[in-house]
Amino acid sequence: MPAPNSNFLDEARAAARGVFALVMGDRGASRHFLFTETGLVSSFIAVLIVTGIQLVLTAAVGSGSMLASLVQSVIIYGATLGASALYLRQIGRWDALVPFVVTVNWSNAILSMIMLVTLMLGLGFLVLVFLIVGIVLSINIARLVMTLKPVQIVLLILAQAVGLILALILIVLLFPPTPEQLAEIAAASSAR
Repeated sequence: MPAPNSNFLDEARAAARGVFALVMGDRGASRHFLFTETGLVSSFIAVLIVTGIQLVLTAAVGSGSMLASLVQSVIIYGATLGASALYLRQIGRWDALVPFVVTVNWSNAILSMIMLVTLMLGLGFLVLVFLIVGIVLSINIARLVMTLKPVQIVLLILAQAVGLILALILIVLLFPPTPEQLAEIAAASSAR
């Protein structure tokens, strides 16, 4: 576990080791994260930094509005965390919320930066690898950090999926697809 008075870079390095340990299934992975108020704040700072970088790059590439991207990210993040918090409250494991948030924040920040670099290098085909790593991370965070039982892990993932579906519905309502985007979707579906 990083020292409670360590600086942000030390905590980020420890979190990177923790994310790697989670991917590998190391039972001691939680020792790399700081589950205090300071650790919680640091994990949010990491997410904000990475989100800012992503928004700037999105605007630079010209693939959408920064405000729309920010709102969509907040909705998806809020829905996932909200659904997880509601589920943890229902099963009486409110104590697992802070470790969950800290590890998810650091995992998202670190994986997002790695994925951003690989996409900038033209290695877009690795997206499937990141999807698999994300699934492994989700399961191992629930299993190794939150110490949930297998049935609870499945129910947590289902709760998160419901939260994501509701978030996507809200995003479509707030940012409806343009006729051109609908035509692209129709063309892609008919080609299959």
